[in-house]
Amino acid sequence: MRGGLASSTAGRRIRWGLIVLATVATACGPPARDTGTVVYASGADLESGDPLITVHPMARQIQRHALYVTLVRLDSALRVAPYFASAWSWSDDRRALTLELVPGLHWHDGVETTSADVVFTLDRARDPATGSPRAAELGGVERAVADGPYRVVVTFAGAQAELPGWVSELPVVPAHRLRDIPPAEQRRGAFGDAPVGNGPFRFVDRVRGQRWTFARNDDFPAALGGPPTLTRLVVAVVDEATTKFAGLVSGDLHVAGIAPTMAPLVERDPRLR
Repeated sequence: MRGGLASSTAGRRIRWGLIVLATVATACGPPARDTGTVVYASGADLESGDPLITVHPMARQIQRHALYVTLVRLDSALRVAPYFASAWSWSDDRRALTLELVPGLHWHDGVETTSADVVFTLDRARDPATGSPRAAELGGVERAVADGPYRVVVTFAGAQAELPGWVSELPVVPAHRLRDIPPAEQRRGAFGDAPVGNGPFRFVDRVRGQRWTFARNDDFPAALGGPPTLTRLVVAVVDEATTKFAGLVSGDLHVAGIAPTMAPLVERDPRLR
């Protein structure tokens, strides 16, 4: 390793979430604290919990893998795999994509996630008034319609050779929580600070400039992977390199980016990797 991510050996493997959250407990590591929690250091605050307005890369990762679900996902070999969309098919001219959704997925407030949420997500992201950074990715979409509660048909302006990238990258957002907010006001709305998701982790709280806390969603459907192994995921805002390194050594942080100059220190410390 020469710079990049380092992790404390006190961490535990996370089954859902960022792929870099893979740490192993060893006897030589720092004293165990809450073994069901992973604390991930971010050099900047996560910006927002609303995926339709977010630019920050780390925030997007948390949204895609922890707080919400996407229609499909990429496996470890970057191949497309089913997720909220259990199956899909194309029309003969490759302009219409039909997505079959998994029933029984609920928002963290108890409302079921349906095709109406998918259609709302695409329409709101494409609306110029929203100012979504995702809008350009959806430029080829002509319309999206719900064909029953668990089927969506997306029509494109031209033939598509493959699934577009946004199908695996754009989280589905709750229509019932955002519908009454004008698109132009969404960026300033309260949803970004207290998001309601439907993913394997639910939002608990945000302390601006300090941390975001997420807790395991015990009701996450088995069809989508079931509840995570971890009980909590904490994103701590730590922007100083030596503070990150000290946190890794003490076990207060489990995963953090480090400066290249600190890579030799990690290599010499059996508590870190």
